[in-house]
Amino acid sequence: MDHHEILAGGKFDVQIDSTLEQSELFIALLSPDYIASNYCFDKEFKKALQMQEQGKLIVVPVILEPCDWLSTPFKQFKALPNDGKPISTWQNINTAFLDVIQNIRSLVRPQSDEIAPSVKTSSQPLSVSRNYRVQKDFDTIERLEFLEESFRNIKEHIKRYREEIIQIENIKARISKDTDYHFECLLVNRNKINTESLLSISIQTPEAQSLFFGNDAKAIHYSIGQTNRAATKSFQLDNDQYHLFWVERSYGTSGKKEFSVKEISDAIWGQWLESVGIL
Repeated sequence: MDHHEILAGGKFDVQIDSTLEQSELFIALLSPDYIASNYCFDKEFKKALQMQEQGKLIVVPVILEPCDWLSTPFKQFKALPNDGKPISTWQNINTAFLDVIQNIRSLVRPQSDEIAPSVKTSSQPLSVSRNYRVQKDFDTIERLEFLEESFRNIKEHIKRYREEIIQIENIKARISKDTDYHFECLLVNRNKINTESLLSISIQTPEAQSLFFGNDAKAIHYSIGQTNRAATKSFQLDNDQYHLFWVERSYGTSGKKEFSVKEISDAIWGQWLESVGIL
């Protein structure tokens, strides 16, 4: 439901809940902004998820832009367009939208378009199909794409956080490197003498990945310190039978807790701020 359709004085929660109760299909247009939205993600989707679990609604994620949707509850649903490839990354966007339209049309049209006029259909509403979780294996290309997309999203989170922090007096942050495989930014707290910290985040280049896709190639590496020789920490790519995710790696071993890209970004950001005396 478009929030602009709610009249002045109307209550968002009440009217949106009412609209959802009358719906059979919930199409979520996913982007970094949608996932970061407290209202869309935490309110609307939470209600839609409850209705889906009750068999009252079908949830269809449509991936508009690269975002960390595989680390959200949307990962359990089949996403559009084909294979959840973000629409903005297709060479021909019209082809992507056509795939979305055809799949959605198959959900809303009758099971058969050739029902004879004399045949009476049941007045009872059709039961809504449940969403299924399908076990799968992940090949090298899928892992590489997940690694690269995660790295892009982490960079975008850090950039947005940077725009916020430099609004504080005497806090400066300058990006010195921003490539597909390496990001560096210098943070300075001018409220304290000689207080600055360099953040470096990187993944293996395609050349290194193609030579050896070992543990180092399946990791996001970062370091925080006054020089580029600071100790390096990592998050390592892992998976279960259903999805890819990240785990923290330290002292040569991997942790068990799953991390989303947002959680990785927040962890790195918090350590970086703390290194210059910002809590």
